Amino acid sequence: MSYWLALFLLTLGLLGGSQGAQSQVSDVVRQKSQAAAKEYIRSGNILAGEAKYEAAAQEYRKAISLDPNSAEAYSLMGSALAEAGKVKEAEEALRKAVAIKPDYAEGYYHLGLFLQSQKREAEAQEAFRKAKQYRR
Repeated sequence: MSYWLALFLLTLGLLGGSQGAQSQVSDVVRQKSQAAAKEYIRSGNILAGEAKYEAAAQEYRKAISLDPNSAEAYSLMGSALAEAGKVKEAEEALRKAVAIKPDYAEGYYHLGLFLQSQKREAEAQEAFRKAKQYRR
C-alpha cells in the first residue's frame, strides 16, 4: 500500500480503528510541527546573533504559530523584542514563557535581565531568584 493511500485511510479511520488511527495521525502532525518550530527557532537565533532583532522576532513568531506552547520561543522572542526596543511586547512574551512553563529557569533569567534593563530591580531580583531555584 502506498504511503499516501495509507495516510488517507488512517485519516478516515479505516485502518486499525478510528480512534487509534486518528491519534497516530495527530501525533505525526504534532511531531512535524514541533520539528518545523525548532527550525524557526534556529533561524531566529542566527538572526539575533547578527543583531537583526525584528527579523529574529518574526522567526520566533512563526515557531509559536506551529507550537503555541513553546516557552523557549516566547522567551527568545521577548529578548529579541527587548533588543528591538519593543518594551511592552517584550515583557508580554517573556511573561508568557514562564506562564507556559513555570519551572523554566532560562525564561526567568531572561525576564530578570529585561526587568533589570527597565530599572525594576525588585522584580528582576525575584525573577533571578526563581531562575536559580529552577536551575538544573
